[in-house]
Parts: sequence; C-alpha cells; structure tokens
Amino acid sequence: MKLTLPIRRFLAEFYGTFILVFIGTGSIAFGLGNNLLGVAFAFGTGALIAIYTLGHISGAHLNPAVTFAFVLNRRMALKEAFIYWVAQILGALFASLSLSMAAGTDVYQGLGASGVDVSQIPLWVALVFESFLTFILVYTVLAISQRKSLQPFIGLIVSLTLVGLILVGGPVSSASLNPARSIAPALLEGGQALEQLWVYVIGPLSGSGLAVLFYTFLKFTDLDTIA
Repeated sequence: MKLTLPIRRFLAEFYGTFILVFIGTGSIAFGLGNNLLGVAFAFGTGALIAIYTLGHISGAHLNPAVTFAFVLNRRMALKEAFIYWVAQILGALFASLSLSMAAGTDVYQGLGASGVDVSQIPLWVALVFESFLTFILVYTVLAISQRKSLQPFIGLIVSLTLVGLILVGGPVSSASLNPARSIAPALLEGGQALEQLWVYVIGPLSGSGLAVLFYTFLKFTDLDTIA
C-alpha cells in the first residue's frame, strides 16, 4: 500500500520528533541531568539522526516553532502546518510515555521537563532567553535551507547549532527551544512544569516570528539561492 504524501509527512514528523525527544530527554531521565554537555549532544544527536533519515520526506522540522516560521515565510500552507504540529506533539508525547515506563526504577530521574527555579531565575528572563535562543535556531534553519551549497550539511549545521544553544541557555531557561519537547513532559508530570509551560510555548513562537522578520529583511537572491 502506497501512502499519500500528507500521511508520509505526518509519520516522518511524528517519528522524527520522537527520536529527538526520546534521545534528548532520555539522556536526562537516565542520568545526564547534571551533565549539560552530555544533554546538549544528546539533543544534537537526535536532531542529526532525524534530519538525515527523514528530512527528504517532511523537511524534518521536529519543532512547532520551525513549522510556524515556514508558515509565516509562506513556504508552507497553514492546513499542512496543522498536520505537522499534531504529529510533532504526538511524537514527543509518545517519546515521554516510552521513557516513563522506566518510572520507579533506580535509573529513572524524571522526564526532563522544562522549567526554572523562580527563586533564582525570573520567568520573564527565561521567556526572553527562550525567544532569543529560538530566534537563532530558526534563523539558521531558514537561511541554510535556501543555500544550494549547504544542502549536504544541513543536518550537521542544525545539530551543532542546537548543541551550542543548549550549552548557553540550559543554565538559564532549560533551553527547550521547542514547544513539543516541553508540552509532552509537562502534560505527564504536571505541577511546576505545567504551570510554566506558557514560557516554553510563547517564547519559542515569538522568537520564531522575529527570526522570520529578520530573515525577510536580510534575504537576497544569488546563484546559490534555492528558488
């Protein structure tokens, strides 16, 4: 049976986001919570795998903020974006549910929910950081995806960008940069993660919108630009 393109893209975004969240938050769930470098490279590895194995099917957005940017930049219709958003959230949720099967064991340390200690970091600071970090990530995606010479290196560039941003923003805002990655653990764990979830939805989406605006101002066409 041959699947239609929308179904193939749905499954690609579902599985790709599953890979990202399963490997990324799984590193936190099973012992790397205090090792920011390890966590950063776990997320980078998840992104790398997903982009190179699924990018040719759906573009491997893996992130509602990236899809939002493609809508604002008129590279994607809103109707198609809803398919991506549902797939991304369900993929992240399935990843968190899979990790939670280890709950109660000695190695399990939670789902790696996004959040900050408000006694140390005000929520508005976390919000600004999430917005700015996502701005950099989304601008990078928008820019390199239009360069012919960079097509073979997209996965590597995006993955290393994600690693760097997590290393910078992790101590301040948890460096989610991805609403789906934050929504899934928050829904399952509740509590503070759910109370602070708005930071990890509004922050990345606002950063995404600003990245599109900035990219529009700077964009120009040359022989290396993909039409």
